[in-house]
Amino acid sequence: MQVRLAALVAAKVEGIRLSLNYSKLSDTVNLLLDAILHQWNLNLSYQPQNGTVNLKVRLDERHQTWVSQYAIERGINATSATNLLISEYLKGNSVNFSPQPQATMANDSNLIPPLSKQESDAEKPKGSALIRSLKL
Repeated sequence: MQVRLAALVAAKVEGIRLSLNYSKLSDTVNLLLDAILHQWNLNLSYQPQNGTVNLKVRLDERHQTWVSQYAIERGINATSATNLLISEYLKGNSVNFSPQPQATMANDSNLIPPLSKQESDAEKPKGSALIRSLKL
């Protein structure tokens, strides 16, 4: 997912990118989103830079779901959510969000009803008999 940073946010992120010696603005944005998600305090020092050329950044897949969810909860788009999250984080404000836990295979298996005793005892067709029964 690509988002466009607001000019003021981009200037701050560009300053961080330069102080960290990162090659891409996207890498810096993804680092900041990691810090927000995991509630890290990076203690960043930076000088905002003017004249950031490319304001578009690509969010890593690991951030797309929770940033989109954050945006939906607030009735804004993902671009606005990204700018809001980074801006608040850089101001030192805590960001309140409740990411939904990702479904696990264990949870998914609970949705499948167990086979009844009668179904499990019945002999099941195999090989060519199975193929013939599927064609019917």
